[in-house]
Amino acid sequence: MAVVWGLLFLWSWPPFSTLVSGTLEWRYPVRKYPPADAQAIVVLAGGVYTHDRSEPEDLPTMSTFLRSNYAAWLYQNWKQLPIVVTGGASGPADVSLSGVMARLLEQRGIPSSMIWREDRSHSTYENALYSAELLRARGIDHIVLVTEAEHMLRAELSFRRQKLAVVPAPCCYRTLQFRGGWSEFLPQPRAISDSGDAMHEWIGVAWYFLSGKI
Repeated sequence: MAVVWGLLFLWSWPPFSTLVSGTLEWRYPVRKYPPADAQAIVVLAGGVYTHDRSEPEDLPTMSTFLRSNYAAWLYQNWKQLPIVVTGGASGPADVSLSGVMARLLEQRGIPSSMIWREDRSHSTYENALYSAELLRARGIDHIVLVTEAEHMLRAELSFRRQKLAVVPAPCCYRTLQFRGGWSEFLPQPRAISDSGDAMHEWIGVAWYFLSGKI
């Protein structure tokens, strides 16, 4: 029982969750702009909240919002490249993730003609597979890839597997949320979530490697 309580404490301890997240994030230095040129920006979907009677439209989850927001910022502050939004139908109502992302980008002032939708994918591997098809049809093989820093390793390897030259542009580093305040040395629910997400990513990387997807 003591071992179980010890593991639970560790799993919910911010320094531990930061360390586990860091094994994924620290390989990608924080940069204001992508370090190399490209022909298009590709942004991966996270999730969507399907609307109900209390909401007039489908809404992005925080991960989808943050990724899309950063892609829009790059378009407006770095280079005005076509933005590929990649994500298929999700949830019982089959809401199009790419459609929700396209709406977000248009609300940020991105011209609809510069937003290309890939709406068949249901996983990171399929994001890469179907986006590569769309890009190659337009003669594009150099991309800036936008997703959360913790997700970037699996995403980058998946896109490179499709013979694309990838410039990582990660956002939303979880390790940067740890600032060393006294309260961050107490167990917290967010640390449980962050630890779980990091383990999910490492399991995903291992599975993709063993199944030949990366």
